[in-house]
Amino acid sequence: MDLDLTRPWALGNGRAWCALLIALACTAVPMLAAARPNIVYLLADDLGWNDVGFHGGNIRTPTLDSLAAGGAALNALYSQPFSTQTRAALLTGRYPMRYGLQTLSLEPSSRYGLPTEERTLPQALKASGYRTAFLGHWLLGHARREYWPGQRGFDLFYGSLSGGVDPQLRKNASADWYRNDRHVKEDGYVTDLLAREADRIISAHDRSAPLFLMAAFNTPAQFHGVPRSYLDPYRNVPDDARRSYAAAVTALDSAVGSIVAALDKRGMLDNTLIVFHSDNGGAVPLRYITGDRDTDRPAADNGSKREGRGSLYEGGLRVVALASWPGRIPPRTIVTQPLHVTDMYVTLLTLAGAALEQPRKPDGKNAWPVIAEGKRIDRNDILLNVDDFSGAIRAEEWKLILHASLPSRIELFDIDNDPEESHNQASRHPDRVKELTAKLNEYAYDMVPSLNQEESIAAGRPVFWRANPPRR
Repeated sequence: MDLDLTRPWALGNGRAWCALLIALACTAVPMLAAARPNIVYLLADDLGWNDVGFHGGNIRTPTLDSLAAGGAALNALYSQPFSTQTRAALLTGRYPMRYGLQTLSLEPSSRYGLPTEERTLPQALKASGYRTAFLGHWLLGHARREYWPGQRGFDLFYGSLSGGVDPQLRKNASADWYRNDRHVKEDGYVTDLLAREADRIISAHDRSAPLFLMAAFNTPAQFHGVPRSYLDPYRNVPDDARRSYAAAVTALDSAVGSIVAALDKRGMLDNTLIVFHSDNGGAVPLRYITGDRDTDRPAADNGSKREGRGSLYEGGLRVVALASWPGRIPPRTIVTQPLHVTDMYVTLLTLAGAALEQPRKPDGKNAWPVIAEGKRIDRNDILLNVDDFSGAIRAEEWKLILHASLPSRIELFDIDNDPEESHNQASRHPDRVKELTAKLNEYAYDMVPSLNQEESIAAGRPVFWRANPPRR
């Protein structure tokens, strides 16, 4: 006779029924935990739009091309103009202007950091049972220990707090390089060291808990000191800066390949979401307010995207990006709906089954239905950035850039039809300008004082902005 489990008395007594429920619940918990993905989040530094194969570039990036082909190319993911801002937006899900990080990036001399009142992504994931690790350039505060990764939710840290390291580490030289809270001296090429550490963490990971591993590389922004093995394939590139830059991109791709191989070897790849993107657009030649040119000879190629790192134009904000999860993201997916880096915070917490409730509401949206199912996010606009001197906002196909510093101007672009931002439509669409300016001002009213500007004022340094600010 079949048992009707909707009727407790079918089991003979209520005690047996309760025992069955408890057994089922105990079985379901590990099944639910196993279904949660490992998350490997990889950040490039100043990677140009055209500098990957899957965007038609001529630099060798076989691993990134394979991940994009096997998953989704996120072709309209917006970052922030600078490295610190993007990391902050990712780790809080909130626009940097809400907590004072809207201006530039932290310098090695900076004394401020990501305010400790902000709940971070690793803190939320750790509370949900994840093991967490951060590798590479932190750039969210180093002057006080409370800003360090170990105090912001990461179980493990290996890398530079301030970013003040050369691409090649030497044991006989002093460098800002740490393992957890302890200063260490290392030998080797930083990109390779990070890949090696990621391999070690993955190999030693206890698979009874899911893993959140974040690696923030300093390549290709720091393209000097690349090992000969990466340079040799580009020996025919005549410009030495471009040759070194291309080699650094390939070194980055090789590091990503090592991480993917480590996941595969450990049997974790099929249950791992890999996200890769640049922290901002590629660095291109800049002219400063003094009329001087950038002396670092930036070598990135942003293609038709206007300007680069530090700019509010597409070349500064719209970044190379992909997401890969075998069996969960359909191969060769192309996502063209605008997404923002704050969306990744909400997306990852949702996939992890972590709590989204928090005192300071995230600005991001859950982008998983967009990435995996081709659906659309219901949103009115994306704030691209706002500070005391400029701001930008995107709403549907329109993008407004407001330059408040002299000479002030307003620019309106139809990004869907003019991705190069070559035709300012402000005079032709005054109503749209009025609408988007009002939205941008609403955000500006919520803006807290810039920690960068406050520190400059306290130190007696001049505070000014420029259309093309120098690198951090």
